[in-house]
Amino acid sequence: FLLILSLGFVYYSHRITKWLAYDDEGGYLYAAWRIFLGELPYRDFLTPQLPVFLYPGALVLGTFNYSIFAARLWATTLTLATLALLFLTVRRIWGDVAAFAALLLALVQREIYWAARFFRPEAPMLFWGMLGLFFFALGYSGKRRWLLALSGVALALSTMSKLFGALTMAGVGLFLLAEGFRTRDWHATLTTGLSIGLPFIAVVGAITGLFSLLTPNFLDAVLGHHLRQGSGTPLVQVVKKGLFLYWDYVSSQPVYTLLSVFGIGVIIWKREHLGSLFAWQLPTALSFLLISRGLQGRHLTYLVPSLAALAGRGVSALYCIMSNHRERSVISVLGAVAAVASLAIALRPHWEHNALVASWEEQEDTRTWVSYIQEHTAPDDAVMSDYPGLNFYAQRRTTPKAAGISRGAAKGGQITGAELIEEIETYDVKMVLLNVAHGSHQFVMLRDYETFKYYLQTNFYLAMRRKYDYRLLEVYAKEDLWDGTKVNADFGHQLELTGYRWEEDRVAPGHDLQVSLRWHGKTTMPEDYLVTLRLFDSRGHVWGMGSKRLVDLDKGTYWDERGLERAILYPTSQWPPGETTIQLFQLPVDPATPPGEYTARLRVHAEGRWNGLQTLDKEDNYKGYDFQIGHTSVIPAEDPPDPAALPIRQRTNTAVAPGLRLLGFNVSQERAYPGDTLIISTFWNSTADLSEDYTWQLALADGIGQTWQQASYSPVRSDLPTSTWRKGQILCGKHDFVVDAGTPAGEYALEGALLQDGDPKKTIYLGSITVHGRERSFEVPSIPHMLNAHFGDHITLLGYAMKKEAKAGDDLQLTLYWQADGNVRVSYNVFTHLVNQQNRLWGQKDGVPKKGDAPTTSWLRGEIIEDGYAIPVQESAPPGIYRVAVGMYDSETGLRLPCTNDEGEPLESDRILLAEVHVK
Repeated sequence: FLLILSLGFVYYSHRITKWLAYDDEGGYLYAAWRIFLGELPYRDFLTPQLPVFLYPGALVLGTFNYSIFAARLWATTLTLATLALLFLTVRRIWGDVAAFAALLLALVQREIYWAARFFRPEAPMLFWGMLGLFFFALGYSGKRRWLLALSGVALALSTMSKLFGALTMAGVGLFLLAEGFRTRDWHATLTTGLSIGLPFIAVVGAITGLFSLLTPNFLDAVLGHHLRQGSGTPLVQVVKKGLFLYWDYVSSQPVYTLLSVFGIGVIIWKREHLGSLFAWQLPTALSFLLISRGLQGRHLTYLVPSLAALAGRGVSALYCIMSNHRERSVISVLGAVAAVASLAIALRPHWEHNALVASWEEQEDTRTWVSYIQEHTAPDDAVMSDYPGLNFYAQRRTTPKAAGISRGAAKGGQITGAELIEEIETYDVKMVLLNVAHGSHQFVMLRDYETFKYYLQTNFYLAMRRKYDYRLLEVYAKEDLWDGTKVNADFGHQLELTGYRWEEDRVAPGHDLQVSLRWHGKTTMPEDYLVTLRLFDSRGHVWGMGSKRLVDLDKGTYWDERGLERAILYPTSQWPPGETTIQLFQLPVDPATPPGEYTARLRVHAEGRWNGLQTLDKEDNYKGYDFQIGHTSVIPAEDPPDPAALPIRQRTNTAVAPGLRLLGFNVSQERAYPGDTLIISTFWNSTADLSEDYTWQLALADGIGQTWQQASYSPVRSDLPTSTWRKGQILCGKHDFVVDAGTPAGEYALEGALLQDGDPKKTIYLGSITVHGRERSFEVPSIPHMLNAHFGDHITLLGYAMKKEAKAGDDLQLTLYWQADGNVRVSYNVFTHLVNQQNRLWGQKDGVPKKGDAPTTSWLRGEIIEDGYAIPVQESAPPGIYRVAVGMYDSETGLRLPCTNDEGEPLESDRILLAEVHVK
């Protein structure tokens, strides 16, 4: 017996502090901690737990310096004491075989294992309940009233440890009632009932009266927690819920249940009247058919000792049946084997479940969170947490209502978001920890959760989103604790980027840069937006791009086909105003990217549309589509990429110099307008350490072999000359080759040559380029409305022609007259906006000049470009006076070209307003 208990102690305490993130236990630890500091439960903080559990637990916790190990060992000790009492009681009634079987069956049972390993009220409830049954069994058989009185006291303490302990007393009452009917000695039955009942009532009444006197909230805090949960649920659903509980409990341990039923049959058959004390505990579970709150198997923990006792009786009966056979020597062995086998089969599911529980282990989760909370709050600060256990470990108080947070308290309305908001302001809460998505079942169950969440998002800063065990927590703080770069980037008055943090800002080619972005939704958004990240070098070449939908998550989850809980992701069109989120984005770096410093830019845009939301400064000036989110570094690759996996469209794998091969190249386009920029990407492989510096030359030759233009570059980059390349390196170079604006139309050959000291080592044909031509005019025509507005350094809007009237639903015809006074290096789009006097847009037409045939890069000095637009007027445009606004912007970045009038004065919003238009 002592050996089994000793092994039980080892079994229960094995890896007992490896997992600290048990949410229910955390709330109990917090309550015990505050009690030890002198606070009164139910008055100073809300808790549904009862004094006989809390106060001894507080004493143990405080005595051992708030040691979680000591608190859990206290539960282990109480559980082992329960098992010892079970053994002694069963042994007295049925003998050694039944006692040892019951002991083993109870020791491994999963609810008992759970009660023994965690600081919960089940352990004291079980101990006092089993002590009450032990005293009752002794007192009832010996007619000793003092033992019956002690039984009543113990059962009262069980009830005041956890309310379900009262069901054990109810089982004793059913037993006495049955005995009265059996013996017809109602006087003896009444005497026995009073002997146990009066002490029970006295102790329960004394504790209830004392705490009701100290705090009027006692009964509401304890009973309200249970009675409010599921209130209003139709009776049929309540009964179904109770029946499902029974089925789930029985089906998860079928052999255990059969042994218990067999034990009840033996008790009835042999008329073991005292043994029926355990059997009469079972009908008390029918009370769950009337309980509206959520039910779990742990709510039947109070029955486990009785079930173990009954199953132990079944095992001993099985052994006796077999061992009473004539062939005693053989059959006795078979009986022992049958008894052991039944025990093993009954305990197997519990053993496996317990092994799983014992395997749970944290990766410093609790300690990491404790360090964060303590680092960012003072000892006297209030921290509101979805899990008060974190408050206990961090030694930070929470608010009275938040101390009692649970699914039932939130869902049942015992705690509301409005009350929590009031407490946040009253107690000057500095930090709120909110569990969203995975595992969330407390704050998110508040009946007015949306109001509570909006309050946090608009009155606190979202500082962090990180897992606590498997749960995802968001940190809201009074001070902005964001540990990355804080910004205020406004995207079209719809979204605001408030911070970014590089998780990986140094990466080798072929891998991902990772950045966390913090967002704030400023208003209801009409579309679902994507965030695209691009990596640029100093010359504006892109070396990586990653795009992902901008989403948020909250309390919605689902279970996938593997049984894993997944968060529902909400796109921006479903965000309420004020929504805040943190999302991790990846920026893949192209393989063969040269090492060096790069910048990352971010763009927010709708799916299928590259033009994004305009970024705005504090004065509402447009800053383009892109926002720069810092500098990053690409480090040399440890291993070169597989050439076959490189994005090479034209593969050559040609030796162009000793120790150097050109693996291939890409040309951005085969057709171009004069002034266009061709991007030529080349992929190089050094097959040996290089000592020479080479130059890469690009040339455009006409049909008769005459070189029209040429330009020279470093093969990769000027700060990475080939003399620094080492054996095995594979690097990519990107080069801008501008087709001269004066290039005549025709077919041209694009050639590349590797030069050493000006001498070509190898010439490579890169393909044919078709250059489009167009008619040009250098004479200024007659212009109805002269302007002389200037855009940038080399573009002038000489004037325009436009009708002064238009009809809603028709097109407004507009002709613009441009003149270039120098080379324009960027292809700009023209925008034409029809706006009313309140600057609301009622018509728009954007595009490259002359419907794409005359990009600004093709303009020659002095050239006149006659540029026509048909601006569609919206059918819903009300009659009135309108203006047409004209300007230019970079189609790639969205940045507008600075605009001045003929006197050199800057124009508002970099646009010029044309004459009034009357819309009918």
